[in-house]
Amino acid sequence: MTQPNAHVSARLRPYVAGLAVDWLRSTPQARHRRVEGSLAFVDISGFTALTERLAARGKVGAEELSDLLDATFVTLLEQAYGYGASLVKWGGDAVLLLFEGPEHAPLACRAAFELRRTMRRVGRLRTSVGVVQLRMSVGISSGVFDFFLVGQRHRELLVTGPAASTAAELEQTADAGQVVISGATASLLPPRCVGAPAGNGLLLRAAPDVDPRSRCWPRAPGIDLSTLLDPSLAEHLRLDVGDSEHRQVAIGFVEVSGVDALIARQGPAAVSIALQELLSSVQDACERHRVTFWESDISRDGFKVMLVGGAPRSSGHDEEALLRAARAILDAHSGSLHVRIGVNCGRVFTGAFGPAFRRTWSAKGDAVNLAARVMGKAGDGELLATSAVLDRV
Repeated sequence: MTQPNAHVSARLRPYVAGLAVDWLRSTPQARHRRVEGSLAFVDISGFTALTERLAARGKVGAEELSDLLDATFVTLLEQAYGYGASLVKWGGDAVLLLFEGPEHAPLACRAAFELRRTMRRVGRLRTSVGVVQLRMSVGISSGVFDFFLVGQRHRELLVTGPAASTAAELEQTADAGQVVISGATASLLPPRCVGAPAGNGLLLRAAPDVDPRSRCWPRAPGIDLSTLLDPSLAEHLRLDVGDSEHRQVAIGFVEVSGVDALIARQGPAAVSIALQELLSSVQDACERHRVTFWESDISRDGFKVMLVGGAPRSSGHDEEALLRAARAILDAHSGSLHVRIGVNCGRVFTGAFGPAFRRTWSAKGDAVNLAARVMGKAGDGELLATSAVLDRV
């Protein structure tokens, strides 16, 4: 077998999670891994409105947005990694940070506390279209998390299980500026750090006293990191991410739920089989209709997959392609998991950002958020599309 090019692996390494790289190095055939630790779901609001305002400035606006994203996330992630964080998922303007080992809960809470303090300092952005105030909300859950590495065309890292669902729920509970922690997390902290109840969680009142520490994933020479990304994305990143830009795309969100109940009822082995079949059918539909499997993200009781037609390359009929792919996914699905899809289209910002050690190639804009909201209106087994999509088909 031909060994992957070292230069190519170095270029792709920042775009894949360290956990997935270590997985391929240590247990490449395994589809499931249970990890004990704490998950911090950190969501930053304010960038979508800025994206829309800068879109009117064309290429100059795209470059300015890229610089602002870089500056913000470099500052935040360098601080989080200083407390042992590992970024396992990007999701729009949110990041999912994993903390493992001794003191994982105090580390997660101290990192969140420091990130909130930093956001208050750097979150007021002076831009060419006015001042924008960024805000942050955080949900933290501790326990045992079920990770799956599944798929045929590429292997996608999925974060699931009841403890992961709790992190997603608590982030939704948290108002701007709040850190909401689970009862399990609170039990691992000094009582002085725990505040009043907030929904099904508790507010973080004070930062735990814990020393900073860095985490370094082992190097993995000889591993083909392109197997962890959609082939079209891997090829794009391997060659050159190019300039940031605003472009017309079609966006679809596929939400999968029922994972927690299936884990409880049949165990992770059965779930890994179900997810392997489902993710493979999603990837097959993407390949057949020239749609990009953009990324997956945490969701309560499951996960979401974002599909994009029109980036990194356009087929010339991206809305139709995405609708056909979405319909094929639902038609092929026949299992105990629940699937629903929402589709929209519009102009979005695409570009790479993040620190050198952990980057993402992102798509941002109101068109993306609307696709997610449309998905939220769909019933089990339904595909909903906006009139903007149908008008272009």
